[in-house]
Amino acid sequence: MCDTLGFVNGGRAFFAKNSDRSPNEVQVLEYRDSLLHFMTDMHLTFESKRPTPHETKAMEKLTYISVDKVPQTHAVLLSRPRWMWGAEMGVNDCGVCIGNEAVFTKGSYGKEALTGMDLVRLALERTASAKEALELIISLLESYGQGGNCGYDHDFYYDNAFLIMDRGEVYILETAGKNWAWKKSERASISNRLSLGSDADAYSGKPCDFAKKYTEIVYSTFSAAKRRRQQTQECLGAAETVGDMISALRRHDDGVDAPFAQGSVSSPCMHYGGLVGDHSTSSMVAELSEKRTLLWLTGSSAPCVSLYKPWIFGSKRVPPVYAPGEDKAELYWRAQERFRRSLLGKKLPDEFYQRRDELERSWLELAAHCADEDFPELSLRCLREEEAFYAAFRGYSFEKVRTPIGFMSRWEKKNRVFEEESLKLNEQ
Repeated sequence: MCDTLGFVNGGRAFFAKNSDRSPNEVQVLEYRDSLLHFMTDMHLTFESKRPTPHETKAMEKLTYISVDKVPQTHAVLLSRPRWMWGAEMGVNDCGVCIGNEAVFTKGSYGKEALTGMDLVRLALERTASAKEALELIISLLESYGQGGNCGYDHDFYYDNAFLIMDRGEVYILETAGKNWAWKKSERASISNRLSLGSDADAYSGKPCDFAKKYTEIVYSTFSAAKRRRQQTQECLGAAETVGDMISALRRHDDGVDAPFAQGSVSSPCMHYGGLVGDHSTSSMVAELSEKRTLLWLTGSSAPCVSLYKPWIFGSKRVPPVYAPGEDKAELYWRAQERFRRSLLGKKLPDEFYQRRDELERSWLELAAHCADEDFPELSLRCLREEEAFYAAFRGYSFEKVRTPIGFMSRWEKKNRVFEEESLKLNEQ
């Protein structure tokens, strides 16, 4: 379960998303360069080789199925659950940004096909504008369908909604099986519930109240998506800056002052531990200007205590951004996670949030005046200051608070598995 929001304003655009997944599901940030392929009708090879005829077409293996490869792919920054081919969210070298959401629809879900995450990555790699991405996702959906288990440590089946944008346009695309509806907007947010009624701009079939026709009410209600979307819509109405988008992703329910002591499914910053709900395992904000694409990335769970570090699209891979397949990407996420789990059942002091905000404000100011060629050094500086920030609080005596029945026992089960998985990774 997730929340995504974005807006365009006079040549500038902002995209933001929290990826809510199982708390033990590692999510890595990968930068993949553009790839130019030489192709024949029958076979594909890479640039360094000559085309060789073959009996089968060149295929791209996704999470569950394969699709035809294309001659060239765009460079992409992906936030990806490590076990999946696809991505929860990402940006490409043309400034296309996409995030997907689980939505719960009537009827049975499809057999193994394209996942929502597959569709995000395919569209980012293969299109140069938001409109092209919208059209490609629809085409792939109609050709292959969507389906397959998308849960990491439990079965989780759903359909998908997407927020697709670039520097000039924002689209909401919602689906139910191979049925779809989309709407163009300047400011929009989506959550885990169908929101398009009879106001959509286009439908796969006859115009209808799409949400009323396809919403499965029980799961949609327990996801608390209606409440979360109300909150992101409120934030979006006044949003003008990167800081505003970060604040939207960090939002908790009113009155919550110890988010690590209770599970919450009804706020954009989601915390595991209740009877239902996932955990915000990665967060991203993209700032698209006419000259560059600037990303603000946590590379870690719990945006309320994470730091959003700047990375200019296409620059040197600096943590938390890694090359595809690097174990260091998972190690970074796990290292950050240890601090977050040390906070369970505790309340953070105001000093923590004050120092967090001061540090991020300084980075925002530095990034605003930083030349493109100097960004790798800025990113490294922010990484060092992040390490120093958390080091200062690792020995801190946080206030312990009462937690709801079952909260700590649910986390203890997750923590045991987390440690077992971490040990196996270190042994490799």
